[in-house]
Amino acid sequence: MSHSPATANRQSSISQQIVAVDARYNAYRVASNPQHRTLYLRRRTQLLRDLQYSNKFDLTIRKDYLKTRSSILHKRFGLDSHSSSIRNLSSLSSCRHSMDSLTGSASFVKGHHRTTSSASGGYLAPPAEAGQEGLVPTANAQASRKMAGDTSLIENYEFQGMYHIFDHHRGAVTALKFGHDDRTRLAISSTDGTLTICRLEPIPASVEHTLLGHTKGVTDFDWSQSNDFIISSSLDCTVRLWNTESGSCLRSISLGAEVYCCRFQPSNNNMFVCGTAKCQLHVFNVSTGKSYKGSGGKTNGPVSCVSFDRNGEVVWAGDAKGFLYCFCFHIATGRMQKTKRTLVSLGNQITSISSRSWMSREARDPSLLVNSMQNGLLLFRINPDDSLVLKRQFSIKHSKETIRSIFCPLMSFRQGACVVSGSEDLSVYFYNVDEVQKPMVNKLQGHSAAVIAVSFNYNESLLASGDSSGTVIVWNRQE
Repeated sequence: MSHSPATANRQSSISQQIVAVDARYNAYRVASNPQHRTLYLRRRTQLLRDLQYSNKFDLTIRKDYLKTRSSILHKRFGLDSHSSSIRNLSSLSSCRHSMDSLTGSASFVKGHHRTTSSASGGYLAPPAEAGQEGLVPTANAQASRKMAGDTSLIENYEFQGMYHIFDHHRGAVTALKFGHDDRTRLAISSTDGTLTICRLEPIPASVEHTLLGHTKGVTDFDWSQSNDFIISSSLDCTVRLWNTESGSCLRSISLGAEVYCCRFQPSNNNMFVCGTAKCQLHVFNVSTGKSYKGSGGKTNGPVSCVSFDRNGEVVWAGDAKGFLYCFCFHIATGRMQKTKRTLVSLGNQITSISSRSWMSREARDPSLLVNSMQNGLLLFRINPDDSLVLKRQFSIKHSKETIRSIFCPLMSFRQGACVVSGSEDLSVYFYNVDEVQKPMVNKLQGHSAAVIAVSFNYNESLLASGDSSGTVIVWNRQE
């Protein structure tokens, strides 16, 4: 029995993720014998490689094995179910997502990507009938809503004040992000050419590392899935790889053009994508610093922002001329195939893209959140063939700055789902995407300059917002 190239590629990806999980737990194995730990990983890699090319490959066996092994490790080492355990298990979570998709929730069909899996480990829904939204569980799930707190979106996104204010950057904030599944670590990039990693706990909050190396403004950055590394792009025409524990620069790659955006490949953090002023998307290998042969893609204008879908099989890119692009990403080779191009607003730069597979636990609604320099925050529905349909447009002041927006990370059984965006009128806006008449849920005021970027931590207890004066406010949500 032979496997198709697509199946073989996905098997290889999962094998890499299993080894990554083993490596994360390796520090717990036979602390007095480091040589044993090295041999364990070598043997593990060999077994996975042999199994990958075996004619008896069984995805169900591997999936059951991962669940059993995770449970044993939890019991053996007493990892709690909150911040530290979530950070340590981030790679395992990614592996589970890919495993779910292997059982039929995601596939390539004639170059297009199709997904029916829930985001953030949510429920898998049965295929929706034609014309239906695929409600899960149903709109009448009152008991489930009470489990989520039985509060309205307005009550859920009330804030009780400012947790901390950072003002150490001398230039405008260009991006800020909490670490994956991390409540306390926040990274900030700036036009002053630096990145900083801040610790919000213990109180008082402090700057843990200042990442020095870029000679011009930092335009974007991204955390690796395990938060061990950060990649950053800059106007100095380079992309840099940083160690987040030491703050040291591990690698610098020159692209010969200003680099405006970068993202790790979510299913394989040994790859990353970046976009340049020369209308090019490039795919690089983190370990070697070299680009993949024949990889990358072209756009009409300078690539201003980029985003992967949850499985890393689709890349969304926006350019300075107002176009959105969809590329199918081949994980094994790093090659990208352009499938769709959508004009949002001719001549108005796309400054931010975020994709999400599910809007809430009650409805499958694959969506794309887009900021465009046309004074608008746009929400698109992603069709099965990757075409886009405008679902909502929210009015915000946006014509000059590179404003960014996010989906609120938690999915609940409450009706509605929220997005958050900065604005040039010095405010942070919350919108309910399912409300037509009065979509604004909340508005935070406290900045003295245009709000550029926003980021929630994984449990939505803290929201960070950064502005064009270099100030970052961390807001404390009402518990």
